[in-house]
Amino acid sequence: MLYTPRSRGGYESMDQERLLAAVLLADVVGSTTLYERIGDDAALRQVSDCLDAIREIVAQHGGDFIYSKGDDVLSLFERPEAALRAVCQIGDQLAKEPLIARIGLHFGAVIRARGAVFGDVVNVTARLSATANPGEVLISQSFFEALSAGSRSTLRLLDKMGFKGKQELFDVYTLRSDDGALGTHIASRGTLVDRRSAPPPQINLVIRYEDQLRSCRNNEFVTIGRSPECNIVVQRPWVSRHHATFTISNGKARLVERSSSGTFVSMGPGDEVFVRREDILLFGSGVISPGRRSALGDAQILRYEIISG
Repeated sequence: MLYTPRSRGGYESMDQERLLAAVLLADVVGSTTLYERIGDDAALRQVSDCLDAIREIVAQHGGDFIYSKGDDVLSLFERPEAALRAVCQIGDQLAKEPLIARIGLHFGAVIRARGAVFGDVVNVTARLSATANPGEVLISQSFFEALSAGSRSTLRLLDKMGFKGKQELFDVYTLRSDDGALGTHIASRGTLVDRRSAPPPQINLVIRYEDQLRSCRNNEFVTIGRSPECNIVVQRPWVSRHHATFTISNGKARLVERSSSGTFVSMGPGDEVFVRREDILLFGSGVISPGRRSALGDAQILRYEIISG
């Protein structure tokens, strides 16, 4: 049995059910920028409409809405195929919205009690969602294995991923479609490499800021921040002492953001994304602006470029 605290001390039993299920966590991103751009009332309406649309799609595909906390929606499905179809429809819906989502899909045993869901499967789903780039779907190995052969053909192997507290690495998949609204950034901008059959590509990440120039290759890193200990020093009060780190691992360039003020990342025209205390994969070339929008006059612009070979 599970137990929950009573209001005046002691504990009362909580009825529980253990079941195999597909877990979908959709975390809507972009609301911070939306609130700044169009104001609180209008932004709240758009965010609420977006979350309501996701809940309706979940219900249409036979899923159970569990909760919505902040800007995310957690749902449970009896069949993985139904969860996958729901994700594809969510992608179609978000193509009409000013918001995008990070989505995680996992499959396994969960405990359901009093309308809530507990267990390691829920935790791993949350980690998949948190690791995904905005507009990306990350799908676990167990979810992939629970699908029919036909449904598996709609996915592609993305990489191996480690999770905190777990010793082994797991295969992580993403959507194969290139034209879907929620097709992954990696699928649309890069080349998938199956690490089991080919070595990672050799790339060089070059970062420029004013007269400072640094670069890194696989398993190397470049730090940025206000501290003189950083590889690239940005002396502005809104920049943290150790603001962020550029790194390359397994042929992929990544920005590891650890500041309190956040960082604006642009990988193309009109594609500026705000990240704070999270990681984001980098593609091609772009602009990094610590703590300020790149369009502001006092923004400190770092330019990066990924060079093959």
